[in-house]
Amino acid sequence: MIASIYATISSSLHAVLLALLLSVSHGILKYSTSKQHDDFLDLLISRWHFIALALSMYGIVFLYYLFVLRSSPISSLYPVYTGLSILFVSVVGRFIFLEPISSQHVIGIALIISGVLVMGGIEYQ
Repeated sequence: MIASIYATISSSLHAVLLALLLSVSHGILKYSTSKQHDDFLDLLISRWHFIALALSMYGIVFLYYLFVLRSSPISSLYPVYTGLSILFVSVVGRFIFLEPISSQHVIGIALIISGVLVMGGIEYQ
């Protein structure tokens, strides 16, 4: 059953799923550091559950990426995955953490989206 579901998902969709998971883990890490703490050790002790969750998600992303690499070309998967990760993390920063976005940031995001569209459209036989 998993193999049949996997076969119907394109490399671009895998890249989107990988980027979403990675972006959520970055958001969790940001949230864990946004609360007051005295030092790094206090942060680790007081927010360990969020840090462990984010690290677990990193592990899931790694294993999923390893699985997807078996049948997807790295030359298009990786650029699309990382480009989308940058885009999604920017969205999380702006709308969840209310971080400012400059005009340079918007131009950079537009260029990344252009690259993702170009790289995601490459088909390999």
